[in-house]
Amino acid sequence: MECRRVSLPRTLVAIALLAAAALVASCGGTSSSGGQTTSTPTPVSSASASITPISAADAAAVRALAVDYWAAYNAYDADKVVSYLDESIGAAKEKSVRDEVGRIKAFGVQLGVSEKSAPVLTAPGQAEMYLNMKTPTGTRTVLMKAAPRGGVWAITYVEEVK
Repeated sequence: MECRRVSLPRTLVAIALLAAAALVASCGGTSSSGGQTTSTPTPVSSASASITPISAADAAAVRALAVDYWAAYNAYDADKVVSYLDESIGAAKEKSVRDEVGRIKAFGVQLGVSEKSAPVLTAPGQAEMYLNMKTPTGTRTVLMKAAPRGGVWAITYVEEVK
């Protein structure tokens, strides 16, 4: 995904940046629904290190989830964005996610998202990866966590990190 260059007055750029930052901060929840990539999670032994190798299938599923999630943001499809969140946090985050999608749509902002680090398992049934997110005013690092729910990967956490 590419970040579309938008010629906006500084005030609008500042508002868009605030909306993008709030968007990332507001996505720390989850709820599951259609459109997600499925995969059977790789078993992890309790004696494993904090970062465990992930199977190719699980890594592909987590990558696809990230791509689909951010594509839904760039399509301004709030229903689809919310569908990628795990149900344990989706209900709590739905309003803020919908508000953020509305804000970036109002300014025509496109978020450019690319992989910064490959997905890894950090615990049994918990994967994480780091993403670069380009906004009209710069690039930010985003941590995304996901977990399989009934064979479907769902986002359990998304937040900007330093």
